[in-house]
Amino acid sequence: MNISDRMKRMHNCVGITIESKDSFSGNLYNCYDKEPYKYTDVDDFFNIINSFLDTVEFPAQKFRYRAFKKTYPTLKIVDIDPKEKLFETMDLLPMIGNDSFILMVTGRDNASWQGKIYSAADDEEYDFNSEVELIRILNK
Repeated sequence: MNISDRMKRMHNCVGITIESKDSFSGNLYNCYDKEPYKYTDVDDFFNIINSFLDTVEFPAQKFRYRAFKKTYPTLKIVDIDPKEKLFETMDLLPMIGNDSFILMVTGRDNASWQGKIYSAADDEEYDFNSEVELIRILNK
């Protein structure tokens, strides 16, 4: 397997399965929850993963909404305890199957994501510098 040692160690990896590329739907898995989170479109996909990254607090967002009133509540979709990791990143692979991906976001700079994605089908790891690049890799 060509999955990097860094990705194997990281606690913020997300397993991705794609049920339909037309409607962009599928399931998201993480190392803190036994049940997957279902996404039905691109917005769901990014909101669920963003909520997960906010919960594990890594990587930190480079900006926060500021206001005099609490007008921007944190989107809390993922309900996990970041101190109770149930399994390792490599344990996600049997759960998600052969035609799937493991995502590791390493940065959230300039209101975008940067990181690596491992394709189980290709047994290759790809770098991405934005959400658009990530979606392109997922739709190959």
